[in-house]
Amino acid sequence: MSEDHSSARTRTGPRRRTRLRTLLASLAVVASGLVVGSPAQASASGELGVVSRAAVIDVPGAEGGTAAQKQQALLDYWTPERVRRATGEVKGGAKEASIGVRTDPRITAVVDGPYSTAVGKLVFEHANGKPDHCTATAVNSDSEFLVLTAAHCLHEGPGGTWTKNVVFIPARHDGDEPFGRFTAWNVATSSLWSSGTKPDWEHDYGLVITNDNAEGQTVVEAVGGYQIVPDARTGEKVSVMGYSGPPYDGEHQEFCEDLIEPTVPPVNMWQVECANMTPGSSGSPWLLDYDYTTGSGYIGGLNSISDTQGFMASPRFDARTGGFVALVEQMAAGRP
Repeated sequence: MSEDHSSARTRTGPRRRTRLRTLLASLAVVASGLVVGSPAQASASGELGVVSRAAVIDVPGAEGGTAAQKQQALLDYWTPERVRRATGEVKGGAKEASIGVRTDPRITAVVDGPYSTAVGKLVFEHANGKPDHCTATAVNSDSEFLVLTAAHCLHEGPGGTWTKNVVFIPARHDGDEPFGRFTAWNVATSSLWSSGTKPDWEHDYGLVITNDNAEGQTVVEAVGGYQIVPDARTGEKVSVMGYSGPPYDGEHQEFCEDLIEPTVPPVNMWQVECANMTPGSSGSPWLLDYDYTTGSGYIGGLNSISDTQGFMASPRFDARTGGFVALVEQMAAGRP
């Protein structure tokens, strides 16, 4: 990717730190409406560690149509107003960023602070029709089809069902969609997320295999992408960008920068302090070695769950995560 970025927010003076609460009951899902429904219908393989299914399109005009007609019906369904409503009500107005202004030559709107074209808003509906949104990121892979997000944005966990009508809108800003939209062809999570008796937040990651946009571009052709790496370390700086919902408006990328810390056992995750990462920022990438001049970096984690003190936790990406990505990449090779 080649982007022009403003300087990062600087931290002044020491800051008192606390740790993410260890009680899972205190952890809040960062998507705005996780609902557990009927058992998922999926193709699962414990050996492979992947659970996947063809993306569900359940909108007016899609039934009985060709694949292209169904995709168009889905794009038409997500009107600008419906995309905004997926964020939920913003009470008292959205908070404004305070870290300078920059303008990407490919984006007509003025953008506040660090901003990545590979990061976008992921809109979808739960099985009961409730609209919702998360954040997702284009992945630098051979297929150029993959988009990374939190697993709970795609599948509601053990005993739950898949979300539907999934569309990725990269670099969306105040209604502007400079790179178009990418519908989902297939969705996948780790089998460790969807199995068991309760959500396994330590494996809360998933991938969307996307279709091309209206211009016939793959998602990576259009916006670039980041490689996923398994080597985040305690004390390493990460840059987080996400489409936070209330009290934010879900139409802009909020930014946070902090140093990685481990969570307290028995929760084996990473954590950062990012109070502006609110519901809707699930799936926001944790970018390592992020360069504000070129926009380059690596994905070392993502927003999963948070506590009431402003701390955000991420799964620890490891060799198993890499194997999951490789398997989904193999699946992507079958996309028409």
